[in-house]
Amino acid sequence: MSWSAIIAGAGSGSRLGSPIPKALVHLHGEALIVHAVRSMKDAGIEQIIVTIPEGYAAQFESELSHANLTAQLVVGGSTRQESVANGLRHVTTDYVLVHDAARSLTPQAMIHRVMETIEAGTPAVIPALPVIDTIKQVDCTEKVVATVQREHLRSVQTPQGFSAALLRTAHTFSEQLSVSEASAITDDASLIELMGQPVTVVRGDSCALKITTPFDLAVAELLITTHQAGKA
Repeated sequence: MSWSAIIAGAGSGSRLGSPIPKALVHLHGEALIVHAVRSMKDAGIEQIIVTIPEGYAAQFESELSHANLTAQLVVGGSTRQESVANGLRHVTTDYVLVHDAARSLTPQAMIHRVMETIEAGTPAVIPALPVIDTIKQVDCTEKVVATVQREHLRSVQTPQGFSAALLRTAHTFSEQLSVSEASAITDDASLIELMGQPVTVVRGDSCALKITTPFDLAVAELLITTHQAGKA
């Protein structure tokens, strides 16, 4: 089976306190996008597409070239959904992974779990972890209105895997959504759900954390250092 990966790398680095796009921020001496592209390459992905902010192609090419990596760079949109849609137009394979550049330490085993479940006949698969914190629902004044039962809650990660045909249908479907409906879409699996199609969950991994804040970056750095020390 042939696979592509769309890596969303067009987000800003503002919450990381960086003036450059988040995907270009360095982790252990290499840009986040380098870690993400390498993980897809090591997983055997034939076509790797990276969505980037307009005007940053040279910087992305430089970071990847320095690591002896290549990827197809596509300018993203004003939202993550638009960026993925732009990347999807270039997909030439039957199956596609949609990944966040910020989840740079995603283990190979987790990527393969998603791919293998798709290849077994499931058209939409997402990795996720059980929610371990107590979750409260609040009103607009921050008063608690309910305690949400967490047994059936999952914290979703990436890469998410899809039949490319199904994902194209989902993005076409999204064009019919109202502004409020579209703003509630935070991942591609949500589009599949809105269409009434099933989405299957496989086990995620705590190492696949999303690097959003300086604290996350420090944790990721520690994970790499600890992993390397364990191999020494």
